[in-house]
Amino acid sequence: MSRRGPIEKPSSRDRATAKPRALSLDEFSFNFTVSTGDRLRAYGGPPAYVLRLRRMEQDQESYFNALQERYDALWRAAAAGSIDEEGREVRQALLDEQGRDRIGELQHARRLFREGRDEQVDRCESFNRAWLRHLELDFSGLGELCARIDAFNEVFPIEANLATDPKTGAYLWMGKPWQSLAAPSRDELLERFPLRQPV
Repeated sequence: MSRRGPIEKPSSRDRATAKPRALSLDEFSFNFTVSTGDRLRAYGGPPAYVLRLRRMEQDQESYFNALQERYDALWRAAAAGSIDEEGREVRQALLDEQGRDRIGELQHARRLFREGRDEQVDRCESFNRAWLRHLELDFSGLGELCARIDAFNEVFPIEANLATDPKTGAYLWMGKPWQSLAAPSRDELLERFPLRQPV
């Protein structure tokens, strides 16, 4: 039977300078990391205001996508001569499987030839009439977007618990002044979707 010597207790000076073992993970190595997505799921998902901000951005993008589709459709209709003098698109009953009115296109080309008009100039003029008319009458899409933006601007700063600048009283978002969302104006839409000019 071997006899051990007395157990030495660490002095109070040694304990004061030693790393705290209970709070330190330096001695351990881990073979995994937790991703940000996993951490968010563990907390119950992203906060509601982040989801609302993302949804608002998607609404704006879908509005601009719908405008882009209409912009392209009116440009094609202008090439086919399917826009009247008031800027309305004239729908023909005799469309082929690709959605083209071949008879109407032929009649339009003959009319341009008889009148001695340039095809590109006529197409641009027709398109510009139709596009300006569409922007004037697009109350439903833009009005709906404006209402959603106004509701978002009213709720977001409070829901996100934004800090306020003590000097100006303005809301701060990530250390910078928060800019409330604004619906696009007619001039901004014309800048993004300009009128066509003959080349």
